[in-house]
Amino acid sequence: MTETTNLASKVLLLEHDPAQFQCLLDFCDEMGLVAMPRSAVDAVATLGQHKDLGGVLLAEDLPCDSGDSWSLAATIHKMRPELPIFLRRTSQRPLTESEQLNVQHHWPTGGLDELRASVSRSIFSLRYPAALVEGVVSLTTTAMRSMFPHAHVQAEAPYVVHDRIIFGQVSTLIPLESTWCRGYMMLQTEEHALRQGLVQGFGYEGVGGDLNFRELNHLLGETTNLIWGAFKNRYIPPEAFAAQQTQVPIVINHEHKYISFGSQDPQLCVRYQLSDPRRPGLPPLTIVQRLIFNLHWSPEQFAEFAAAAPDAGSTGELELF
Repeated sequence: MTETTNLASKVLLLEHDPAQFQCLLDFCDEMGLVAMPRSAVDAVATLGQHKDLGGVLLAEDLPCDSGDSWSLAATIHKMRPELPIFLRRTSQRPLTESEQLNVQHHWPTGGLDELRASVSRSIFSLRYPAALVEGVVSLTTTAMRSMFPHAHVQAEAPYVVHDRIIFGQVSTLIPLESTWCRGYMMLQTEEHALRQGLVQGFGYEGVGGDLNFRELNHLLGETTNLIWGAFKNRYIPPEAFAAQQTQVPIVINHEHKYISFGSQDPQLCVRYQLSDPRRPGLPPLTIVQRLIFNLHWSPEQFAEFAAAAPDAGSTGELELF
């Protein structure tokens, strides 16, 4: 088994008891979770602001202005059913059928071993080889610097998400297929921010901000294609592909900016910030990259491939769709 990297994941922390709050903060640090403490009043608004969460930690006796924590759990589950909710039980009563549907992970106060097992089983159900994560960030950064030569490209720390909400208005999707994986890569960004970045001169000379949405789509598509070409050169052996050829429907709901790949597995996510070194005060362009290995994922086979394959870098050649 190859060395796996400890990726973070953001969780919404809804806890009112001071002792339990500190206990859960320590637990999050131990598990690699980035806790976002909120009150019951702020919970729904926070879900609207953050589209890249890994789960929710909720106390059963959390004070709520309207209803109780169970009604809040039902609201969260209805808004984002893909997010696992970890409920700290403070009572002994059996759960109803509807409560069990809304909260599939619950643990008794003080039962951190049970919580740890649930978090590992759900949020961190897939482990990513460190060499793969570092390689993807490196080749993606190189490709973005090639497509946006006048921008400063900075990658944030990779993390895993369970959310299926699309960031921004412009998205690309391209298959990834090797002996050790089958899935997709997405790039997502905001249309106005991409156009503003070109106005600032991120791209090649002569490529300004007077672009229609089709040209912006094409630009992000070429960026995706360049990353995919580098990924193929480095990680896909030319003589073999994954044996599994199953497919699942990809569901896209444009009104709710929601996309599902038919899997509850976490997704590898990296946010890239493109800024203007000449004008550091201007807001950066954010491009979000997601890797979804929903059809086949074998880090053990990746380790064997990485050990045997030569280090092939990106050729810089643009593959055509």
